[in-house]
Amino acid sequence: MPGSLIADIVVLVLLIGYLVNGIRNGLVRSLAGILGVAAGGLAAVLLIPFVAAWVPDPNLRTIATLAAVVALVVIGHSLGAFLGGLLYRRVRRTALRVPDRALGGILTTIVAALVVSMIASSIVSLGIPFVSQAVASSTIVRTINALTPDPVQAFLAKIRSSTVDTSLPRIAEAFGAHPRQEDIPSVNTGTAALVAASRSVVKITGNAYACGQSQSGSGFVVSHDRVVTNAHVVAGVAQPLVEVRGQGAVQGTIVYFDPVGDIAVIAVKDLPAPALRLGASLAEGDKAVADGYPFGGPFVTLPAGVATVGTISVPDIYGTSSHPREVYSLAADIEEGDSGGPLLHTDGSVGGLVFAKSATTKNVGYAITMKSLEPVAKSAPTLTAAVSSGRCTKG
Repeated sequence: MPGSLIADIVVLVLLIGYLVNGIRNGLVRSLAGILGVAAGGLAAVLLIPFVAAWVPDPNLRTIATLAAVVALVVIGHSLGAFLGGLLYRRVRRTALRVPDRALGGILTTIVAALVVSMIASSIVSLGIPFVSQAVASSTIVRTINALTPDPVQAFLAKIRSSTVDTSLPRIAEAFGAHPRQEDIPSVNTGTAALVAASRSVVKITGNAYACGQSQSGSGFVVSHDRVVTNAHVVAGVAQPLVEVRGQGAVQGTIVYFDPVGDIAVIAVKDLPAPALRLGASLAEGDKAVADGYPFGGPFVTLPAGVATVGTISVPDIYGTSSHPREVYSLAADIEEGDSGGPLLHTDGSVGGLVFAKSATTKNVGYAITMKSLEPVAKSAPTLTAAVSSGRCTKG
């Protein structure tokens, strides 16, 4: 039986159970219980990376992680249900009993679905063989995510980001002075070319067990079954998971890793997304678009403007030495999790690779130009051997 089907069955049974429980117990008692589940789920999200780091054996790690999730959720539900039972004694004596039951079923199921989404995202970010891919490819989990409003998804993503390393490097005084804050230009991000290109922008997650942290970033399909991202996104990750919007997730293998240039390539078998077309480097004043998954949440496409193009001294991903690199300074709202996403021309072709934001100035980001990116991108189809992902960068 496919892992995604097993995940679907588990989630479906869970949601039906909470629907029935909500109708039977009513809003007050059920909502108290589901708030307990939410508290337990939040505790699970916060503790999952630590549990994974404490258990070195991969097989035992899977069991320990799932056991911790179940235990924390059950404890939270039990405490919430107990408190809800105390409050329900007052409600059941009033005319509110019938609507209380109906609302109980509806709201309990909705909140349970959101908790499932939050926990599922945390499990996916662990990169546990079979389990993470099964959860990410679950039709029900993906449907919940699709039906959840983007602001709610973004809020949940920010909560998860407290335990997932979505950080991106920050650069100060890149071009000899504090960067000037430029106005973000108006760009039509909804053109057919840009919408088509966005389908090839992927989310990348994994777990760097040596640092006890989950990691999340962005990437894009550069050739058949090859994805480009930043090296710092997958540093220390043995088995990155690549998620294509609406298509589930596929486990990848790192076949290129450059901690100095901050570029990595992931080989992904049967990747269900086309390759983006490589374009020329952008010029100062050009309008562009930066695609990615800020905070490991829903896909976002951002208008961007090229403020400056030049060569600066940039630290490697470990901060041990600096090397010259040609980069763009961007007027764009780059956030954690956008690392590794493409900087696109308005015609949808690739013009760079987002990798950093300003440490001192709001709405200033940085991207690698095609000078460094193009040679790696063109060689991607020939990269087949697995390589080390180095050591993790402690987030």
